[in-house]
Amino acid sequence: MIEVKRLYFKYEDEFVLNNINLKILEGSFTAIIGANGSGKTTLAKHFNALLTPTNGNVFVDEIDTKKDEASARKKIGFVFQNFEDQLIYSIVDEDIAFGLENLGLGSSEIRKIVENTLDRLSITHLAKRNVNTLSLGQKQLVALAGVLAMKPKYIVFDEPTTMLDARNKKKIMNISKEVNKKDKITIILITNILDDLKYAGNIIMLKHGNVIFDGNKSKLNKKLLAKAGLND
Repeated sequence: MIEVKRLYFKYEDEFVLNNINLKILEGSFTAIIGANGSGKTTLAKHFNALLTPTNGNVFVDEIDTKKDEASARKKIGFVFQNFEDQLIYSIVDEDIAFGLENLGLGSSEIRKIVENTLDRLSITHLAKRNVNTLSLGQKQLVALAGVLAMKPKYIVFDEPTTMLDARNKKKIMNISKEVNKKDKITIILITNILDDLKYAGNIIMLKHGNVIFDGNKSKLNKKLLAKAGLND
């Protein structure tokens, strides 16, 4: 479980998260929604200690991110909105292997994991391609493959469909749903696209760095969406 307690965070002198209290349960598919600038990505970056609280605490399976950033990060994969920035190596299979090498795994084990991950995402044919020659949708899949190969307990998708066409949007979202159901990986989806919410069960809604809704998707209504600055 990810638990956030009395979280405040400020950039320079401005608070952008204010007294956030929430829990994200294991195995859930949770969407964090809100208009641009509401604090969605800033909040998500606290889950894997890319940011740490100005005040308050974030716990990942009872690990305090302020005290043990490294252990928290091992549990949470993060697929960034600018996913091209997280592609390190120029060749696809080498890029997917990068994180596994940092874990100190043997070459045969790394090769097996990479092959299995490529096969699962139906991108085996891309294994020896240069990432710079790939389409945006293919790059997104390679970035996701690098995260999945690490076998995280939680995966954060930061606005994953923003740059993709309709076909690739559907593919990425269906994969996220599959790994949630099949692998029991907790999915945290950062989005302001209301159509994406059909994949989620739980919704956390932010406005100006404050939580204005935290509950089951069935409880959402037009009034709440309007309050958050989102159009139904």
